[in-house]
Amino acid sequence: MSFDPGKIRVVFMGTPQIAVPFLEALVEKRYAVVGVFTQPDKPAGRGYTLHSSPVRRAAESRGIPVMTPGSLKTEDDWRILREWSPDVIVVVAYGKILPKEMLQLPRFGCLNVHASLLPELRGASPIQWAILKGLAVSGLTLMKMDEGMDTGPVLDQCQIAINPDETSLTLMEKMMDQGPPFLLKTLPDYLLGKIQPVPQSGNATLAPLIRKNMGKLDFTQTAEQVDRHVRAMNPWPGTFCDSPLGILKFLSGSVWKDESGKTETPGMIWEGPKQEILVRCGSGVYCVREIQKAGGKAMSAREFLMGHQSLPGMVLNKM
Repeated sequence: MSFDPGKIRVVFMGTPQIAVPFLEALVEKRYAVVGVFTQPDKPAGRGYTLHSSPVRRAAESRGIPVMTPGSLKTEDDWRILREWSPDVIVVVAYGKILPKEMLQLPRFGCLNVHASLLPELRGASPIQWAILKGLAVSGLTLMKMDEGMDTGPVLDQCQIAINPDETSLTLMEKMMDQGPPFLLKTLPDYLLGKIQPVPQSGNATLAPLIRKNMGKLDFTQTAEQVDRHVRAMNPWPGTFCDSPLGILKFLSGSVWKDESGKTETPGMIWEGPKQEILVRCGSGVYCVREIQKAGGKAMSAREFLMGHQSLPGMVLNKM
């Protein structure tokens, strides 16, 4: 049976940058993308200027109609969706829960690209939690949505390796690169009835929404946990700690091979043999490569030590 994507009416729902390549792939493959739902414009910056989402900007640049409802709680909030009459809704990081009536509207249902290998890491922040948990492999899942939170049956999955120095930014970039071909490969087979959704199996884990205050470092943890924390919170919300110099932001670093046998207080700083900033953890030592003082510019550890010679001997997060 031949497949003509131009005969499939698609509504795309997404908000952040990670969703843009998926929208672009559908358009370039000539699916009939009849409309886009995305989050409302939000104030940002010092002037609190309203900024539209990356998905909205991408859609409008292609002349695709865009809706930005504040909620989806009543039919009036998504009345236009009925007029668009989609055959399928494709969701990538939209950020809103779809009501039952919306899930049942398209004849092929609503399909969600989720940034984990479900049922592992259900929730709003699977990329960050994959790194926080120290996973070696994550990936993408294409599922048919139901009323639960990432509980719908699975169409297909795509594994993505997590490198030892992976950050949330680099893992997201991998998903933006590998995700659109994965979607375009699976979607036609589903629409043609060649594959059927399969219920999720295995132990479910959660990936709750990452919040700004979760960037604070805890040096009573192991050096490996501190390292994962710094990488998971890159680029947002970043990691920080209190010091006698004020708030310090750790931008990057690594676990230090510690052979000193020292047992300093967790949070104690000293200078390494090549002007590294070393921090004692509950177990092991974390080596800071890039650091930033609140309100200052990002610096290498060596540059920062040259301007802050009192740093060694300080204890971070000291109550």
